[in-house]
Amino acid sequence: MLLADVISDLVDFLNHKISDAPYVLAVSGGQGAGKSTMCKALEDALTPKDKKTLTLSLDDFYHSAATRLKLADTIHPLCATRGVPGTHDLPLMRHTLAQLQAADETSRTQIPRFSKSHDDRFPEKDWPIFEGRPDVIIIEGWCVGAEASFVANAPPTDWERQHDPDGIWKRWAMEQAETYKDIWNSRDALILLRQKDFEQVIDSRWTQEQQNARDSGVWQFENREAVADFCAHYESWTKGIWEYLPKYADFHIYRDSNYVFSYL
Repeated sequence: MLLADVISDLVDFLNHKISDAPYVLAVSGGQGAGKSTMCKALEDALTPKDKKTLTLSLDDFYHSAATRLKLADTIHPLCATRGVPGTHDLPLMRHTLAQLQAADETSRTQIPRFSKSHDDRFPEKDWPIFEGRPDVIIIEGWCVGAEASFVANAPPTDWERQHDPDGIWKRWAMEQAETYKDIWNSRDALILLRQKDFEQVIDSRWTQEQQNARDSGVWQFENREAVADFCAHYESWTKGIWEYLPKYADFHIYRDSNYVFSYL
């Protein structure tokens, strides 16, 4: 099944769900799973049907580099790296989501933006403006829906044993994950994108990095090994999401390396 077939099913599903209040659709999936591509395709499919749609990426709500460096100084050096629960600005995300849910046709809502190539938030003056009231709000991110219980019993990976031998960083992230629950619970439906294994996550993220570098001229990671080290921050969480989140998903979708999809 191609992406267009999945989008057609999702549009049919949403057409029966959308009412007066903005419908909140959560999309979860590992690095390079195709979340952004799916959300963009869904936006494009809903627009001709007069369904005003906006995607909020969890990536755009990362703490600033300065804030993460403070966390690195006070909690654990790994907190400087964006990604795990605790590295997002939740008050900003709650504020943005609340503004969108309360918006009317005359509203103008600033949408935060984060530069991955510079590993920092864009200046507020450069944030785009969403005009009006959305019919559909999509919240997408690699750890959308994650709970501390998903990794509580997972043995540490070799990478975690090396970089977090006392488990301080992992326990901190687990504690922080509980503070996301009100945002996760605001969803009306959940899509979970599943990849074959964690090696495919790394391969997908490396492919994504090469494309981003061609588009921007800026390399965040020089090679696949650097990407693998970055993705290692997320391995326990990604595998925990794959194991425990499906029971909460309205759509559990597998994507193979050729971008062919199937329902699980």
